[in-house]
Amino acid sequence: MRPVLFDAFGASVQSYPALVVLATALGVGVGVALARRDGRPWRDLVDLAIVIVVGALLGAKVFHTLFEAEGHHLTDGRIATGVVDLLRDDPWHWARLFEAGYVFYGAVVGAFLIGWLFLVRRRLPDRWSVGDYATPGLLAGVLVGRVGCFLGGCCYGRATDVPWAVAFPAGHATQGALVHPVQLYDAAFGLVGLVATALLYSRRRFGGEALCAFFAAYSIYRFATELVRADADRGLWLGGTFSTSQLVALVTLPIALITWRRALALARAGKLRRPTEPLPPEDPA
Repeated sequence: MRPVLFDAFGASVQSYPALVVLATALGVGVGVALARRDGRPWRDLVDLAIVIVVGALLGAKVFHTLFEAEGHHLTDGRIATGVVDLLRDDPWHWARLFEAGYVFYGAVVGAFLIGWLFLVRRRLPDRWSVGDYATPGLLAGVLVGRVGCFLGGCCYGRATDVPWAVAFPAGHATQGALVHPVQLYDAAFGLVGLVATALLYSRRRFGGEALCAFFAAYSIYRFATELVRADADRGLWLGGTFSTSQLVALVTLPIALITWRRALALARAGKLRRPTEPLPPEDPA
């Protein structure tokens, strides 16, 4: 555990936000490289990168505010019992983009919704392929971001006696118990996903297939890994039966599978652009 990555010019650089910035830069860089290889113009890519990053930050903070409000310390010394308490005390909590408190699924949803609106308004061709450009960035976010979580001590696991269990320093919420290194499990998922995407990217049968595969795989993985997490501030529902991420996974998995199957049928029928085909011209504004 190393919540402070390093000190510079009299200020402390926190591990988690520093690695989030690194993951964002890596994701944008890889995504732009893939899009340029596909023939996308620089102007569209710069605008799209800004829109997606802002959408991801907003989505992550909004989800955090909505689903993880309980337990926050309020200015009058009370503990928030829900989102109403938190917003009464701090109405702009959701807009504090550079403070701790993010939900990965919220980042994905925010980036997808705002990014899609941008794509439709700009009338860019083959919009689904843009999701493939973003997939390595999502996986990089899981990989690097979760290493930041491990260094910061958040998103920790349940007590266990497995040989690879870890113990956080004194003062941590786990109180010295050996716990599952859930953050490193997630980082491993991101690494494996990046390798698989690199190996299989050129074999995509339709634009958006990499994104569909990510959503399907991550939904299954995240539902399972939540079973060994112990941090209650991630949001628990239905009497603690499900976490926020598990409920989201139950929604995203069937959507991803249905979309995947439908798009594949359209590609086979010649109604969707195959990634090996030239990019069609942009629609007139």
